[in-house]
Amino acid sequence: MTKGTFIYDINKITEFVFGNGERTSDVEITENYVYDDEKDKMVPSSKEVKEVKVNDYTAQNTIRYDLIKTFIDILDSVEDPKVMSLGQSITFNTMQAYDIIKDAYDIMNNGLKNNDNG
Repeated sequence: MTKGTFIYDINKITEFVFGNGERTSDVEITENYVYDDEKDKMVPSSKEVKEVKVNDYTAQNTIRYDLIKTFIDILDSVEDPKVMSLGQSITFNTMQAYDIIKDAYDIMNNGLKNNDNG
């Protein structure tokens, strides 16, 4: 494998897209009341507490996914790596700066770094 052969780090892509997967929860409380003739007022007859786990980041994750997909599409349109447009160069450099693109030669000779599996 020659220097300058690049690969996508799938773990970094996954981390970028889903890295903010904090879960939050909403609590819904339903109370039912009945009229008590003896007390001459409404009294609780039952109470139901329902907790719903939600992910507030669905829209943000979708945007991040679309961004990565667009970046990959931009790089797929590169015909000659020595002659890239400004947008292609920025995309490549950005993905490399975030360790999403790695030099395969360096990985083969030095092993995986900055990676959860290495």
